[in-house]
Amino acid sequence: MTPTAVLTERTELGQGLLLRVQARPELLACRPGQFLLLRCGHAWTPYLRRALFPVDVGHDSLAFWIDSLADEGIAWLSRRQVGDVLDLIGPLGKGFALQAQQRRLLLVGEAAQVAPLLALMQVQLSRQGSVVLLLQAPTAAALLPPGALPPSVEYYTATDDGTAGSADALDSLLAEVMPWADALAAAGSPAFLRRVQRRVAAARPEPFRGFAQAMAPVPLPCGSGACLACLGTPAAGITAPASVAPSSI
Repeated sequence: MTPTAVLTERTELGQGLLLRVQARPELLACRPGQFLLLRCGHAWTPYLRRALFPVDVGHDSLAFWIDSLADEGIAWLSRRQVGDVLDLIGPLGKGFALQAQQRRLLLVGEAAQVAPLLALMQVQLSRQGSVVLLLQAPTAAALLPPGALPPSVEYYTATDDGTAGSADALDSLLAEVMPWADALAAAGSPAFLRRVQRRVAAARPEPFRGFAQAMAPVPLPCGSGACLACLGTPAAGITAPASVAPSSI
């Protein structure tokens, strides 16, 4: 296995796990919304590489957030120990794009797909911008722990069971924060993204180009769109590989 990365830290945060790896220089070029492909062991199963979205990129390391072990490849990764070598290739995809004048960033996501948004959060903070994060989850236990976020980030939550914000709190929070934001990035299921799209349309009937971008959870087995497993349908009705870049909403 090519020693492209070495696991250096394992930190448990709530029900999730933060992994940091020391990585080769080419992997450190990964931008928010881009991803890496992980080979999960030497056996035939899991057969396909798994897409990993870094939540932070340092000068010699990358961090990944794991909050679900439902996928056997991600479960394999969660069992790695400090010092283990990982086989990663990338970066792949185009990722999110922020303009220099976009200083007030609104991040909206489902907890299970929050990783690409956290990377974008770090970039916005590094250029002295402001960030508000709205996160939806089934229960409070599934949410990102507040301690995992920089103190300068405004963090609001909504849960299906009402344990950390009512189920419909997301809609009211979006309506309240949307006029403040000059950029929005969303990540979640197709149903969740349609919900966000409706709120964007209601608050900003004619948003300027580049105001809102979204990323849906689709299979990314080849990393280039060649296998067509990642085909999705953006709001414009054009079918395109989701691995190329986030779609406008």
